Amino acid sequence: ISSIVSAVEGRILDNYSLSKILIENIPSSVLEKISEIKAKRIYKIAKGKVPAYKKFIGNKIYNNLKEVPETDKKNYIKKYTYNERCLNGKFPKIGNIDESSGSSGPPTNWIRSLKEEDLLFKAAKFEFFYTYNADKKNYVVLSGWSSGPWATGVKFCEILEHYTLVKNTTADIENIIRSLKNLGKDKDYLIAGYPPFLKNLFDSKGINWKEYKIDVLTGGESTSVEWKKYIRKSLGNKNAKVISSYGASDIDIGIGFETPFTEFIRELAYKNSKLNYELFKTGENPILFQYNPLMHYIENTTKGEYTITVLDENTASPKIKYNLHDTGGAIKYKEIFKTLNKFEKEKLNKYLKKNKTLKLPFLFVQGRKDGTIAIGGANIYPENVGSAIQGYSNKVNRFMIERWIDDRLNSQFRVHVELRKGMKKSEEFKKKLEKLILQRLLEVNLEYAHYYSNDETNKENMKPRIFLYDYEKEEMFKSQDNKIKNAYIKN
Repeated sequence: ISSIVSAVEGRILDNYSLSKILIENIPSSVLEKISEIKAKRIYKIAKGKVPAYKKFIGNKIYNNLKEVPETDKKNYIKKYTYNERCLNGKFPKIGNIDESSGSSGPPTNWIRSLKEEDLLFKAAKFEFFYTYNADKKNYVVLSGWSSGPWATGVKFCEILEHYTLVKNTTADIENIIRSLKNLGKDKDYLIAGYPPFLKNLFDSKGINWKEYKIDVLTGGESTSVEWKKYIRKSLGNKNAKVISSYGASDIDIGIGFETPFTEFIRELAYKNSKLNYELFKTGENPILFQYNPLMHYIENTTKGEYTITVLDENTASPKIKYNLHDTGGAIKYKEIFKTLNKFEKEKLNKYLKKNKTLKLPFLFVQGRKDGTIAIGGANIYPENVGSAIQGYSNKVNRFMIERWIDDRLNSQFRVHVELRKGMKKSEEFKKKLEKLILQRLLEVNLEYAHYYSNDETNKENMKPRIFLYDYEKEEMFKSQDNKIKNAYIKN
């Protein structure tokens, strides 16, 4: 059944109009059931054909998917070789290799076959057409992603050039402005890039943004409702599409995408704290995506995270219940309607009278609460900072890192440092730590080094800013005194 479904879904995705009609009308429970069937099939394939997964599972027999243990970078990726993690212990003959940033150690390579790219391209076509009405427009896409060995930049251009006209400008503000002036005001533009770069771009006075028709695609770090409003105001168009996409080098780009319906729900939750907490179990207002359950089977964990099983049988290096350790969770289509009906029934009904929705499940993502912060498109681990200042353990008691948003919605990289008992704050020591941390990040974090070196407009915000505190005087540190582990991320 699974292989038949895969063949059929590939053909359907080739036809945008047909796939849109089906996804708007098919019962969500049908998609969820097919997703589960496919996940079981992938598990059996991995257990039979992937040497690393055979070793990981051992001789244990699991009666259902919930019992199958999670995999992650620590217990699976770093434990087994690249060959062992591929089907039949061999690299595919044709395909591509992406690379992670190396933020938490040596960069990891992610091996993909050409066949698995085929389904991704078709799914991306649907997302592009649906979210931007691109089937009815002739977009010129300016890609402001980086163009290193990382998945986003190169693959983004590779995919979209099949469906529209693409120019790879990289994160170069002058190039984008020059391109707009050269190509003219009569075009529909889609500009893509990480949030800090896009904000700096649209803050630029080198062009009158209101004279151009521009939509936006972003990702890589969280953006707020206010950020979207700011971008639309900068563009002089309150109806400009500003869409986030969710992906990870471990899995692939395009795991989840914002839709008009998810934007509507997030706006409701932003204004209704009770609805927000009921949906997300937090006071934060995280980004909400929809995802294709025929491509990814997503399960919630007991720790407020989720696992992803990649459902394409052509995947060169299968991922079974893989935990990215992003905090958030999946919500079924029917479940989200129950909650919306409970808190905002009138507004929901009004929306549904005018709009159709995709019968796809939802995924909300808050970020990596105790793992990383994202600055300018680069993930920064506490270990990066810890290793930089370890030579001063006689002066530093503990630290926390933070992505701080200023009143102009710029992201800043802050490091809060509690001094040891008896140590006094000094400007000299503060500058010394800033220099050491910056130097360490440039040495070990390839993505950070790339953006820091190439994005002049965001360089100051990417630099670490140290804040020193006297011993046991600051609440953020005092609140940890009775905890077994230190928290390294300041929320």
